[in-house]
Amino acid sequence: MSGIVGLWYRDGRPIEQTLLARLSATLAHRGPDGEGQWIRGAMGLACQNLWVTPESYHETQPLVDARGLALAFDGRLDNRGDLLPRLREHLPIAPDASDATVVLAAYQVAGEAFPTWLVGDFALALFDASRQRLVLVRDAIGVRPLYYCQLPHAFLCASEVKALLAHPDVHTQPNHDVIGDFLLDRWADSQHTCFQSVCSVPPAHQVVVTPQTVTVQRYWDFPANHRLRFKSFPEYAEAFRRLFEQAVQRRLRSASPVAVSVSGGLDSSAILCLAQSWVAGGRLPASSLIGLSYLTRRGSPSDEDRFVAEIERASGVTIHRVKAERQLFLDHARSVLWHVEIPFLDEQWSSTHALMVTARAQGARVLLTGHWGDQALFPQAYLVDLVRRFAWRTVARHLAEFPRWMTDTSPRWFRKRFFTDLIRYQVPAVLYPFARFVRQGLRPSQHPWYASSLRRRVLRRQWQRRSLGLHQRTCHARAVYEEARSPTHVLCMEWDAKAAAMHGLDVAFPYLDRDLIAFLMAIPGEQQTHQGIPKVLLREGLRGVLPERIAQRRWKGDFTDVANATIRAEYPRLLQTLAAHQRVVAGGYVDGTVLKEQLERLRAGLTADNCTAAWALSDLLGLELWLDVFYGGGAHEAQRNESAQAAVPLATTGAVW
Repeated sequence: MSGIVGLWYRDGRPIEQTLLARLSATLAHRGPDGEGQWIRGAMGLACQNLWVTPESYHETQPLVDARGLALAFDGRLDNRGDLLPRLREHLPIAPDASDATVVLAAYQVAGEAFPTWLVGDFALALFDASRQRLVLVRDAIGVRPLYYCQLPHAFLCASEVKALLAHPDVHTQPNHDVIGDFLLDRWADSQHTCFQSVCSVPPAHQVVVTPQTVTVQRYWDFPANHRLRFKSFPEYAEAFRRLFEQAVQRRLRSASPVAVSVSGGLDSSAILCLAQSWVAGGRLPASSLIGLSYLTRRGSPSDEDRFVAEIERASGVTIHRVKAERQLFLDHARSVLWHVEIPFLDEQWSSTHALMVTARAQGARVLLTGHWGDQALFPQAYLVDLVRRFAWRTVARHLAEFPRWMTDTSPRWFRKRFFTDLIRYQVPAVLYPFARFVRQGLRPSQHPWYASSLRRRVLRRQWQRRSLGLHQRTCHARAVYEEARSPTHVLCMEWDAKAAAMHGLDVAFPYLDRDLIAFLMAIPGEQQTHQGIPKVLLREGLRGVLPERIAQRRWKGDFTDVANATIRAEYPRLLQTLAAHQRVVAGGYVDGTVLKEQLERLRAGLTADNCTAAWALSDLLGLELWLDVFYGGGAHEAQRNESAQAAVPLATTGAVW
């Protein structure tokens, strides 16, 4: 992913080139194809360039035109075919114009409404010198991150927070509200970040900056109450297939090889098999396709190699097995946190890192994943719609069918989720925050080591929250909308995007295509889960493309043992790290006495059949090291570790088998 930096002294002071270069240098990992800078008086833009699409090669941003427009663009436009004819009615534009050039032309033609013309994954900063106006825009789903910070006489924006922090006048503290919400409730804020005074441009929004004002505006949303009905289930499956093909094809547009992370599960396998089916017909919009899969211990619950082999046999594609050779969880934890910028560590980082290193070493610049397939393809709230229509027998049949297709999940879980949805969608909207507040307040704390003041703060903020998607007609549409608009999912996407950028990659999620999501919102939920079969649209829509054994899979790979083994192996070093600084205690996040009492219980939990203890310890370590990296001088160590890691040959960080 390319890196954007913008600095505007709104009091008219001229930009110092050395300062803009310093901010841009923090994003050098995003610019393997060089850096461009543009300064005009009090405004400066810089871009660390990563070329992905065929039209972008050899383009150096920021782009500047004769009218004084300057643009820094990170992303991919998916509706070029519609936009180019529309733009040619007003100005000449070449068919092979880069996406950034198309965006600049859209602003020239549409003016302030130009974001509504754009479809794709992107973040951009556009400065109009004639109007003294800076516009920041983020894509409809929020795949590409974009942040900003206001100072008394200056405005800064960047693809990553660290670029803002590099400005000498930016002084920030941890945002206790955001951190508490994330740690205790896995909730995020769509506009605020873990850093006080640093904001995130929300998905589907633009930020318009003038010398006097900063305005945040929504420019697009999923249509409310849109209904789509067909005569039969096969028609729904066929319509889904067309939109899913479009979603995958959009993300394959690359002049370099495209890598697909495939586990052998339904979601990722569908992406790879569909893309491979286009190879023989010469319809692949990329130079080539690379399949990559984690290699785990043979015979373990996470071992899916037999399903990966089935995909190879059926499709003819060779899938590279990637194995992490070294334990990297703690070795490079500070480097990871420096890049992802939130206090969250992935217990499977060594595998993730090895896969991304391998993808980049084989020439890929784009990595497709099956993430968010579960959320998009199997919402259960449609059962509440059936209850409202008194179709109780259908509800019972579907609840009985779910565990037959997800044999690794207890039937009780589906019933519990149904009753939770029933309460959630039947309780009047004005009372739901109160009900949630009471429920959380009565529930015994699962994390007693966190300070009581932090837990009270989180409970108060729960009361202030409002549910998303209230304007949708059905519970099903509302549930799909809430998944697409979840601030927590946006935070996870930012984590994925920055982890990929750390390795010189774009990451893309076909299941988060906005047209595909709009389709799923518009159809009846009982058609999306026809006859109670989870993900049936994908299973039936890709019949003949997916191997039958994959299409009929009834369980998912279980990585619980991997997460627990990782934390068990690192437990002594984890304790040592927590004891060395105790920033989580000094910062008021953790009660040190209670934590000391609970640590042995957490260690015993690392042998359980769930990851609760592993996740809790990982969160504690992530917060401790995040505080050290950004507020305790640990950034230099993070950068040293990153340099050392970059110097290690591929064979010791990841191997292809």
